[in-house]
Amino acid sequence: MKKELLIAALGIGFSGTLDAVTRKEVERLIDKIAKTPVSPTHEYQGYPPPVTCYLPSISRGREEKAPIKYICIECGTKTLYAFEKENATANYIVSNINNYRNHCETLRKLGWDVKLDESSLCSKCRKYEHSDELFLNVSIDNKTINSQLLSYDLDILVAFAEKKLYWKNISGDHPLNDEISRICTLLGISYVDMLMKWKELEYKGEKKSLIFRIRELTKKPAN
Repeated sequence: MKKELLIAALGIGFSGTLDAVTRKEVERLIDKIAKTPVSPTHEYQGYPPPVTCYLPSISRGREEKAPIKYICIECGTKTLYAFEKENATANYIVSNINNYRNHCETLRKLGWDVKLDESSLCSKCRKYEHSDELFLNVSIDNKTINSQLLSYDLDILVAFAEKKLYWKNISGDHPLNDEISRICTLLGISYVDMLMKWKELEYKGEKKSLIFRIRELTKKPAN
């Protein structure tokens, strides 16, 4: 079955909004995606580590290029990052900062209360001298979750918020249900609690099925 037909049959659309997102809505969506069978488009080994996975391609042969300029959206301070190996992570993040910001804007349009924390990129705002990570603040039911972003976290969250079954990157489509654990972490949902819930429902279903079979087997034949 084509994934478009599968999604339509399950009522999971390719678009839509989540107005005033609540924890219960998030858990229901996680539950639905986790239980929806999908066919992987290719062998998939999971998302890569943080943006350090891009270090070789960024640092090799680019030392002579002009530094990358980052302008803090909070205080306006300009921070320069030279094309050196120790700045490779920051170089990648700053070069792609508009993509991260656009993803957050998409999430906000879908009803999510999110904020990109860029403070570690700013020489004035950063709390630690050698800190060049991005963080995401997600608020659900008046609780804010702060997480360090990995390379494809925002791609995954946007696909989740749009109620898709797959998320995309340059290598193709990937099943979203492979990322349930990471989604739970980013949204402050206990993955262990979700697993326990699924196990309990599975047990109840098996128990109900067993009771039904026993009743059928012990039913007296009609005269």
